[in-house]
Amino acid sequence: MNDINYTFDNIEALQRNRDIEGEAGTEIGLSGGITLTVLAASDANPRWEARREKTQIELRRLNNANASAQRKTAFLARVYAECLVKDWRGVKSNGIEIPFSVEACTAFLQQCDDAFLAIDAVVYDTKMFRGERIAVAVDLGKA
Repeated sequence: MNDINYTFDNIEALQRNRDIEGEAGTEIGLSGGITLTVLAASDANPRWEARREKTQIELRRLNNANASAQRKTAFLARVYAECLVKDWRGVKSNGIEIPFSVEACTAFLQQCDDAFLAIDAVVYDTKMFRGERIAVAVDLGKA
C-alpha cells in the first residue's frame, strides 16, 4: 500500500491524465481541416496494452527480415487504427465525410504519410495527453 502523506502545489502539469490517455483521447489537428482523436500507447489504454507485446514482436520480426518501410507502415497503420485512433472529423471522399472505421482509418494512414507520422510522434509521449486537443506542429521532414 502506498500512503501519500504530502500534498503539492502546482503539480497538475506534471501528472498523467489516464482518462485522456486511455478513454477520452486527445485531438490532433492536421492540415486540411482533419482532426484525429487518438489514445496513448500507454498502460492506460486497454486496447494498446492487449496488443503491445505482439506488436513489438512483429516489428522486431519485420526489422530482422529487412522489411520495407511500406510493409512496416502497413502493419502499424492497422494497429494504430485498431488501438490508438478512436475517431476522426474532416476525412472526406468526393466531398462527403467518411465515417470512422478501422478499415477506413487503416487505408487513410497508409495513404497519408503526414497523418501517420503525426500519430507516431504523439501517441508514445504521455505528456501529449494532458489536454483534450493539441495542434501537431511537427517538422515531419526532420522527424
